[in-house]
Amino acid sequence: MSSPLFFCLLCLPLSLIAENETPDLRALAKQTRPAVYLLVLQDEDGKTIGAGTGFVISSQGLLVTNQHVIAEAHTIIAKAENGGLFPITRVVATDSRNDLALLQLEAKDLPFLTLAPDGSAEAGTRIAVIGSPLGLEGTLTEGIVSARRNLPKEKRDVLQISAPISQGSSGSPVLDSQGRVVGVASFLIQDGQSLNFASPSEKLRRLLGQTNSREPTPKSSPAKIVSTYKVKAGDTLMRICREMGKSGLSITAEQIRTLNHLPSDGTIYPGQTLKIPSSSP
Repeated sequence: MSSPLFFCLLCLPLSLIAENETPDLRALAKQTRPAVYLLVLQDEDGKTIGAGTGFVISSQGLLVTNQHVIAEAHTIIAKAENGGLFPITRVVATDSRNDLALLQLEAKDLPFLTLAPDGSAEAGTRIAVIGSPLGLEGTLTEGIVSARRNLPKEKRDVLQISAPISQGSSGSPVLDSQGRVVGVASFLIQDGQSLNFASPSEKLRRLLGQTNSREPTPKSSPAKIVSTYKVKAGDTLMRICREMGKSGLSITAEQIRTLNHLPSDGTIYPGQTLKIPSSSP
């Protein structure tokens, strides 16, 4: 007959396994992929200069990616799993130290992901990553949280993960077994094996809190509106100014940006209607 002590020792590993259950990858992919987007990055002339990954965390189109993904982009288009294309209308906030960016996607009533509780991604936690490595949308990889690390030189905390990521995976959600975001894939060390790193979700939650606490400071413009312009594919503010100049209207990109309340790093997208001010004095 087994002793009570032996029985308890047998039960202990089972309870530990239950707390760190293996994700049902097929169910997790089906649940989360609709909220993950391929980001197509373009320069001022409409030329594609790169790609990355982002994911939506609100039904109103608030999208998360890495700050380094969008650093050189003039225009960003988000491509959904179903092929839908959505323009990014503005950069809401960035955190360069933790390599995070919040973007506004022009859409509503979207599927979105939720954040895991702070600190829940311990070493050994099973995770999955969904992203667009080398532009291959919806790629699912799995692994574990290998460690939590502090990078003193960068003054940054990161999750070290074993799930494979590649160029284009930057900005991918790192998910726990329940499909909650525990991190945002950020970078890898190419000289090592499975040395991949992500910004912890608590850093993202902090950025969201800072964003929600800011008070809007819109600036009104005294410029007189004389017409509107519908943006075409490949248009930039400078190109629109040159087009208006052919009609004898001398305006600057800054005037258009101010009149339309575009942020300094704002983007324009095909089909958008811009207000065109009167000529410069």
